[in-house]
Amino acid sequence: MSENSPDPVLEADIDRTSISEGREELSPEGSRAFLNRRPWLFLALSLATGFGCGALAAFVNRLNPEEIGFLESTVGLYVVPPVILGRLAVRPRPAAVSGSVAYLAAILGHLTTSLPVMGDHDWSEYRAWVFVGLMMGALLGYLGNKFRSRSTSVRVFAAGFPLGLMATFLWIWARTLSESERVVVHPLSALLEGALALLLLVLCRGGTARGVALLCAVALVLPLSLCVAALFMLVWVASGDY
Repeated sequence: MSENSPDPVLEADIDRTSISEGREELSPEGSRAFLNRRPWLFLALSLATGFGCGALAAFVNRLNPEEIGFLESTVGLYVVPPVILGRLAVRPRPAAVSGSVAYLAAILGHLTTSLPVMGDHDWSEYRAWVFVGLMMGALLGYLGNKFRSRSTSVRVFAAGFPLGLMATFLWIWARTLSESERVVVHPLSALLEGALALLLLVLCRGGTARGVALLCAVALVLPLSLCVAALFMLVWVASGDY
Protein backbone atom coordinates (compact mmCIF):
# COMPACT_ATOMS: atom_id res chain seq x y z
CA MET A 1 0.00 0.00 0.00
CA SER A 2 1.42 3.40 -0.96
CA GLU A 3 1.79 6.24 1.52
CA ASN A 4 -0.78 8.38 -0.32
CA SER A 5 -3.48 5.71 -0.46
CA PRO A 6 -6.39 6.22 1.97
CA ASP A 7 -6.61 4.13 5.09
CA PRO A 8 -9.82 2.03 4.85
CA VAL A 9 -10.05 1.73 8.63
CA LEU A 10 -9.84 5.52 9.06
CA GLU A 11 -12.41 6.09 6.32
CA ALA A 12 -14.79 3.61 7.98
CA ASP A 13 -14.43 5.46 11.29
CA ILE A 14 -15.17 8.79 9.60
CA ASP A 15 -18.24 7.32 7.90
CA ARG A 16 -19.54 5.92 11.18
CA THR A 17 -18.95 9.28 12.88
CA SER A 18 -20.84 11.11 10.12
CA ILE A 19 -23.76 8.69 10.33
CA SER A 20 -23.82 9.04 14.13
CA GLU A 21 -23.82 12.84 13.91
CA GLY A 22 -26.61 12.71 11.35
CA ARG A 23 -28.72 10.53 13.63
CA GLU A 24 -28.12 12.90 16.54
CA GLU A 25 -29.37 15.83 14.44
CA LEU A 26 -32.55 13.90 13.65
CA SER A 27 -33.10 12.81 17.27
CA PRO A 28 -35.08 14.89 19.80
CA GLU A 29 -31.85 15.80 21.58
CA GLY A 30 -30.30 16.89 18.29
CA SER A 31 -33.34 19.01 17.43
CA ARG A 32 -33.23 20.60 20.86
CA ALA A 33 -29.54 21.44 20.47
CA PHE A 34 -30.18 22.79 16.95
CA LEU A 35 -32.82 25.22 18.24
CA ASN A 36 -30.85 26.31 21.28
CA ARG A 37 -27.78 27.09 19.16
CA ARG A 38 -30.00 29.49 17.18
CA PRO A 39 -31.84 31.77 19.68
CA TRP A 40 -33.46 33.79 16.88
CA LEU A 41 -35.04 30.63 15.45
CA PHE A 42 -36.25 29.57 18.91
CA LEU A 43 -37.74 33.05 19.43
CA ALA A 44 -39.46 32.94 16.04
CA LEU A 45 -40.86 29.49 16.85
CA SER A 46 -42.21 30.75 20.18
CA LEU A 47 -43.83 33.77 18.55
CA ALA A 48 -45.40 31.80 15.71
CA THR A 49 -46.65 29.00 17.95
CA GLY A 50 -48.12 31.35 20.54
CA PHE A 51 -49.78 33.63 18.00
CA GLY A 52 -51.32 30.71 16.12
CA CYS A 53 -52.64 29.07 19.27
CA GLY A 54 -54.12 32.34 20.55
CA ALA A 55 -55.87 32.98 17.24
CA LEU A 56 -57.21 29.41 17.21
CA ALA A 57 -58.44 29.79 20.80
CA ALA A 58 -60.38 32.94 19.88
CA PHE A 59 -61.94 31.18 16.89
CA VAL A 60 -62.95 28.08 18.84
CA ASN A 61 -64.33 30.11 21.73
CA ARG A 62 -66.71 31.91 19.35
CA LEU A 63 -68.13 28.54 18.30
CA ASN A 64 -69.70 28.17 21.75
CA PRO A 65 -72.87 29.95 22.88
CA GLU A 66 -72.52 33.43 24.36
CA GLU A 67 -73.92 32.30 27.70
CA ILE A 68 -70.45 31.22 28.86
CA GLY A 69 -69.16 34.72 28.15
CA PHE A 70 -65.65 35.35 29.40
CA LEU A 71 -64.87 31.68 30.00
CA GLU A 72 -62.37 30.40 27.44
CA SER A 73 -63.30 26.91 26.30
CA THR A 74 -59.77 26.10 25.11
CA VAL A 75 -57.47 27.15 27.94
CA GLY A 76 -55.08 24.38 26.91
CA LEU A 77 -54.05 26.40 23.86
CA TYR A 78 -52.49 28.91 26.25
CA VAL A 79 -51.09 26.41 28.76
CA VAL A 80 -49.56 23.65 26.63
CA PRO A 81 -47.43 25.62 24.08
CA PRO A 82 -45.23 27.29 26.75
CA VAL A 83 -44.73 23.88 28.38
CA ILE A 84 -43.64 22.26 25.11
CA LEU A 85 -41.31 25.14 24.24
CA GLY A 86 -39.83 25.02 27.73
CA ARG A 87 -39.18 21.31 27.27
CA LEU A 88 -37.28 22.08 24.07
CA ALA A 89 -34.98 24.51 25.87
CA VAL A 90 -31.71 23.19 27.27
CA ARG A 91 -31.65 25.43 30.36
CA PRO A 92 -34.40 26.80 32.65
CA ARG A 93 -33.82 30.48 31.85
CA PRO A 94 -34.36 30.20 28.06
CA ALA A 95 -37.31 27.93 28.85
CA ALA A 96 -38.94 30.65 30.98
CA VAL A 97 -38.26 33.30 28.34
CA SER A 98 -39.71 31.18 25.54
CA GLY A 99 -42.77 30.45 27.69
CA SER A 100 -43.42 34.15 28.30
CA VAL A 101 -42.92 34.97 24.62
CA ALA A 102 -45.33 32.22 23.56
CA TYR A 103 -48.00 33.26 26.08
CA LEU A 104 -47.76 36.95 25.16
CA ALA A 105 -47.90 36.04 21.47
CA ALA A 106 -51.02 33.96 22.19
CA ILE A 107 -52.64 37.00 23.80
CA LEU A 108 -51.73 39.07 20.73
CA GLY A 109 -53.14 36.39 18.45
CA HIS A 110 -56.36 36.29 20.46
CA LEU A 111 -56.65 40.09 20.36
CA THR A 112 -55.97 40.27 16.62
CA THR A 113 -58.57 37.62 15.85
CA SER A 114 -61.14 39.12 18.22
CA LEU A 115 -60.86 42.77 17.12
CA PRO A 116 -63.58 42.56 14.42
CA VAL A 117 -66.21 41.46 16.98
CA MET A 118 -65.05 43.44 20.02
CA GLY A 119 -66.79 46.41 21.57
CA ASP A 120 -65.22 49.77 22.31
CA HIS A 121 -63.96 48.84 25.77
CA ASP A 122 -63.47 45.08 25.62
CA TRP A 123 -59.84 45.45 24.60
CA SER A 124 -58.92 47.12 27.91
CA GLU A 125 -58.97 43.79 29.77
CA TYR A 126 -55.94 42.69 27.78
CA ARG A 127 -53.83 44.93 30.01
CA ALA A 128 -54.36 42.39 32.77
CA TRP A 129 -53.75 39.45 30.46
CA VAL A 130 -50.34 40.86 29.47
CA PHE A 131 -49.24 40.77 33.11
CA VAL A 132 -50.69 37.27 33.54
CA GLY A 133 -49.06 36.06 30.33
CA LEU A 134 -45.66 37.37 31.32
CA MET A 135 -45.69 35.61 34.70
CA MET A 136 -47.66 32.47 33.86
CA GLY A 137 -45.79 31.92 30.61
CA ALA A 138 -42.45 32.01 32.43
CA LEU A 139 -43.70 29.55 35.04
CA LEU A 140 -45.09 27.14 32.46
CA GLY A 141 -41.93 27.32 30.39
CA TYR A 142 -39.83 26.58 33.46
CA LEU A 143 -42.03 23.62 34.37
CA GLY A 144 -41.82 22.36 30.80
CA ASN A 145 -38.05 22.28 31.15
CA LYS A 146 -38.48 20.09 34.24
CA PHE A 147 -40.35 17.45 32.22
CA ARG A 148 -36.91 15.98 31.46
CA SER A 149 -35.88 15.80 35.12
CA ARG A 150 -34.62 12.49 36.49
CA SER A 151 -36.64 13.07 39.66
CA THR A 152 -40.11 11.53 39.50
CA SER A 153 -41.54 14.03 41.99
CA VAL A 154 -40.29 16.95 39.89
CA ARG A 155 -41.84 15.49 36.73
CA VAL A 156 -45.10 14.87 38.60
CA PHE A 157 -45.46 18.51 39.66
CA ALA A 158 -44.22 19.79 36.28
CA ALA A 159 -47.07 17.90 34.58
CA GLY A 160 -49.60 18.18 37.39
CA PHE A 161 -49.62 21.98 37.54
CA PRO A 162 -50.57 22.68 33.88
CA LEU A 163 -53.02 19.79 33.99
CA GLY A 164 -54.45 21.29 37.18
CA LEU A 165 -54.94 24.63 35.41
CA MET A 166 -56.85 22.92 32.63
CA ALA A 167 -58.88 20.88 35.14
CA THR A 168 -59.73 24.03 37.12
CA PHE A 169 -61.15 25.84 34.11
CA LEU A 170 -62.97 22.66 33.11
CA TRP A 171 -64.55 22.47 36.58
CA ILE A 172 -65.61 26.14 36.51
CA TRP A 173 -66.87 25.68 32.99
CA ALA A 174 -68.88 22.58 33.94
CA ARG A 175 -70.49 24.46 36.83
CA THR A 176 -71.43 27.28 34.45
CA LEU A 177 -72.89 24.81 31.98
CA SER A 178 -74.97 23.13 34.68
CA GLU A 179 -76.62 26.46 35.52
CA SER A 180 -77.84 26.99 31.97
CA GLU A 181 -79.66 24.21 30.14
CA ARG A 182 -79.36 26.08 26.85
CA VAL A 183 -75.57 25.95 26.71
CA VAL A 184 -74.14 23.26 24.46
CA VAL A 185 -70.40 22.61 24.20
CA HIS A 186 -68.97 22.59 20.70
CA PRO A 187 -67.25 19.24 19.96
CA LEU A 188 -64.08 20.98 18.75
CA SER A 189 -63.58 22.53 22.20
CA ALA A 190 -63.76 19.19 23.98
CA LEU A 191 -61.57 17.53 21.34
CA LEU A 192 -58.84 20.14 21.66
CA GLU A 193 -58.76 20.08 25.45
CA GLY A 194 -58.67 16.30 25.56
CA ALA A 195 -55.89 16.09 22.97
CA LEU A 196 -53.78 18.74 24.71
CA ALA A 197 -54.18 17.09 28.11
CA LEU A 198 -53.18 13.75 26.59
CA LEU A 199 -50.14 15.39 25.02
CA LEU A 200 -48.96 16.62 28.43
CA LEU A 201 -49.31 13.12 29.84
CA VAL A 202 -47.35 11.63 26.95
CA LEU A 203 -44.53 14.13 27.50
CA CYS A 204 -44.32 13.13 31.18
CA ARG A 205 -42.06 10.06 31.28
CA GLY A 206 -43.08 7.06 33.36
CA GLY A 207 -46.44 5.43 33.98
CA THR A 208 -46.29 6.09 37.72
CA ALA A 209 -45.43 9.75 37.16
CA ARG A 210 -48.39 10.14 34.81
CA GLY A 211 -50.84 8.59 37.25
CA VAL A 212 -49.61 10.68 40.17
CA ALA A 213 -49.63 13.80 37.96
CA LEU A 214 -53.35 13.26 37.34
CA LEU A 215 -53.94 12.98 41.08
CA CYS A 216 -51.86 16.11 41.62
CA ALA A 217 -53.96 17.95 39.04
CA VAL A 218 -57.17 17.00 40.85
CA ALA A 219 -55.70 18.08 44.20
CA LEU A 220 -54.73 21.47 42.73
CA VAL A 221 -58.23 22.30 41.47
CA LEU A 222 -59.42 23.88 44.73
CA PRO A 223 -56.38 26.13 45.40
CA LEU A 224 -56.13 27.07 41.74
CA SER A 225 -59.84 27.98 41.75
CA LEU A 226 -59.05 30.71 44.27
CA CYS A 227 -56.27 31.97 42.01
CA VAL A 228 -58.61 31.95 39.01
CA ALA A 229 -61.19 33.92 41.01
CA ALA A 230 -58.51 36.52 41.75
CA LEU A 231 -57.61 36.53 38.06
CA PHE A 232 -61.21 37.22 37.07
CA MET A 233 -61.27 40.08 39.57
CA LEU A 234 -58.09 41.51 38.04
CA VAL A 235 -59.53 41.30 34.54
CA TRP A 236 -62.77 42.90 35.74
CA VAL A 237 -60.88 45.83 37.27
CA ALA A 238 -58.70 46.21 34.16
CA SER A 239 -61.78 46.31 31.93
CA GLY A 240 -63.11 49.33 33.82
CA ASP A 241 -66.57 47.85 34.36
CA TYR A 242 -66.53 48.19 38.16
